[in-house]
Amino acid sequence: MDVSDVDVPSRASTAPPGTHASLASMRSTGQFGVIVFLASDVMLFAPFFAAYFLLRAGNQPWPPEGVELDTLRAAIFTAVLVASSFTLVASDRAAERSAAAGQRRWLLVTIGLGAAFLANQLAEYATLPFSADDNVYGSVYWVLTGLHGAHVSAGLIAMALLFVRSARAASPAAVSTWTGGVSLFWHLVDVIWLFVFATIWIIR
Repeated sequence: MDVSDVDVPSRASTAPPGTHASLASMRSTGQFGVIVFLASDVMLFAPFFAAYFLLRAGNQPWPPEGVELDTLRAAIFTAVLVASSFTLVASDRAAERSAAAGQRRWLLVTIGLGAAFLANQLAEYATLPFSADDNVYGSVYWVLTGLHGAHVSAGLIAMALLFVRSARAASPAAVSTWTGGVSLFWHLVDVIWLFVFATIWIIR
């Protein structure tokens, strides 16, 4: 009998039955869980935006006397945070191409941009001419921006953990569920900040 007639199992066939289906199911379940979490996060911010506009309607002048905000500075670091979404997209695309080094490099750039935004927010807090207990404006300002700052901190921690996991993983595909979840969270943080920036610095 000719050796060529013998059926040699392919490498793909050596995988346990259902392995690929199980991985796809895990990714789908993980993504659904992230979407539910993000939806609940949006609902967390919604009452604070509503409170801001209700307080704004019932308190004049708004902002009160003595409140000075640096709109240009806020706009610059808004651009920094928005740029971090684009660098994270670059990281995700590198992961899709199985370019592990590119994924981690763009992930580090994203972490750096997010850290710069957070550092500016902390520095701005130190120089504000009002505190949270001075008036209702101060209270809603500190709560709204502080809540967002906490989300930025959580996003930076998540990306740092993703960097460690991707460095230890055999390939970017091994951490794809983590990658997708972290990306969705960070993009939501960026979008929410655009609303915060428009509410506090533009609409005022």
